[in-house]
Amino acid sequence: MECRLCLGSAPAETSVSIFGDLHPERLEQRIQTCCQIQVERGDGLPDTVCLSCKTNLELLISFREACLRSNETSQLKLADSLKIKTEEVLLEDVIWEDEPSLPTIHRKDSEICLKPTPSESELVLHKGSHTGEKPFKCDICLKSFIRKNRLVTHLRSHTGEKPYKCEICLKSFSQKYSLGAHEKLHTGVKPHKCHMCSKSFVHKNGLVLHLRSHTGEKPYKCEICLKSFTVKSSLESHTKLHTGMKTHNCDICLKSFIHKYGLVLHLRSHTGEKPYKCEICLKSFIQKSGLVSHEKLHTGIKPHKCDICLKSFIHKYYLVRHKKTHKMK
Repeated sequence: MECRLCLGSAPAETSVSIFGDLHPERLEQRIQTCCQIQVERGDGLPDTVCLSCKTNLELLISFREACLRSNETSQLKLADSLKIKTEEVLLEDVIWEDEPSLPTIHRKDSEICLKPTPSESELVLHKGSHTGEKPFKCDICLKSFIRKNRLVTHLRSHTGEKPYKCEICLKSFSQKYSLGAHEKLHTGVKPHKCHMCSKSFVHKNGLVLHLRSHTGEKPYKCEICLKSFTVKSSLESHTKLHTGMKTHNCDICLKSFIHKYGLVLHLRSHTGEKPYKCEICLKSFIQKSGLVSHEKLHTGIKPHKCDICLKSFIHKYYLVRHKKTHKMK
């Protein structure tokens, strides 16, 4: 049996069903509460956990309950010392000032937020998380940010600046986080394996996204047209289509594009650059999709078959055109 939490194998007699009764809560509810993992019956994923993971989960539950009890006690003590209502005391994610007994207190609507900040300027920025105020605005696309450093990082998407360089392959990145994620590729280690098709991934988020190809899950939905997407970046890219804003301009012919990659591809029509080359016949292409489509010609495989005359085609596009000839007859 495969464990849902660690993906390890365990004999059936030492495995515990996630959907069996467990007092006072069902096991799937505890997994969701403590691990933030959505578990549903019939979702195609393992429905058992090993004894080791079950033990760790019980320890986590006990620790969580002890923390909640301690937090409630702390709330009562702090409410009494500050002479404020108990329900107005928020103790989540507290970072203390230089004097631990004196947290920075400010109003958040009708509540009191006790999240301390190291300076007056940081307090102003933190208040923006409550008010929604974003004082740092991009002069190019008018997008706003709470913090200046986020604006600085965003501006690199317009300028093309990539200050973080990989020492192995010299590839550059606009964010330090992206460089760190990239460097793992050079190790060749892929610790995150899909239990359905055994495909492996360097990063856990790569596995999470891949699993959606098996489950069909598309959690990101457009509020305008209700179209759903597997990843958040695809939704953000799609949303721009509804705004009609074209913020990426060609300096040569002044043509505008909604997305940056559209501008990048367009510029190649001016420069003649064709970076994607076929290793068999050395023919070059502007887009990777063009190369992928071309490479199918060398395989000779024709997966798209007409259900009327059984004629086969390499590309679906040609099958669609062919079927139109049947309708015309």
